Amino acid sequence: MKSRNILFICEGSNDEPKFIKRLFDTCYKDSYTTYSYNTNIHILANHIETDYPDFDDGFTDILGILKDYESDPEKSKILNQQYTDIFLIFDFDPQDHVTNFKMIRRMLEYYTNSTDQGKLFINYPMMQSYKHFQHLPDDNFKNVVVKVEECKNYKKQVGEISNYTNIETYDYITFISLTVHHLRKANYILQGIYDELTLEDYFNITSNLVYDKQISLLQKTNCVFVLNTCIFILIDFSPQKFFNSISKNKSSFLI
Repeated sequence: MKSRNILFICEGSNDEPKFIKRLFDTCYKDSYTTYSYNTNIHILANHIETDYPDFDDGFTDILGILKDYESDPEKSKILNQQYTDIFLIFDFDPQDHVTNFKMIRRMLEYYTNSTDQGKLFINYPMMQSYKHFQHLPDDNFKNVVVKVEECKNYKKQVGEISNYTNIETYDYITFISLTVHHLRKANYILQGIYDELTLEDYFNITSNLVYDKQISLLQKTNCVFVLNTCIFILIDFSPQKFFNSISKNKSSFLI
């Protein structure tokens, strides 16, 4: 199989790159580059809405969009390269004072393929959700939500709750176990079922439908389900291999 050259467009310059580095050090040998946008999804959505209202017509790529806002020559070089895959990783940030939920929904509808226009992952409420566990396995994770007013202190909250704060200790078993929990949570959000999933089930879990459920919960209760979706990269790279591994080695994982 041909080696991939991957670009990760991240909201932050700390937590996301650390997560990606550990994931690749542990699970992959493909080359990758991280580009830190250093601005949230709502600001990006506003930029696109203003300057690229027809961004989803198939003729405008995300690298071209970002280059228009990038003034750092070194970071511009990253955007001028060619990549086999592009992933965008951003926080939901429902507490932000300027939100653009409608445009984000449109972006999720369009950015669905890493090898074409790019694939957008949104983490609820933010990146640190991947480690929101005191122990694994944890069937109660399906019920974990966070109030909007708590989001500004979410990083601190997770740091106090989690027994998985040091990502440098993560091994393949940890990554798979966390991925399974977040995958079950996504299915629970959509179907009300927190249980083992098949490859077919995974393909039925689409980002825009999860987003719609999160928006609905937000409007009704001022809460969102805690869910990390960028960890699904571990599935996206080789879906069949992922589910075969779960099926054959279930007792090895904390699920």
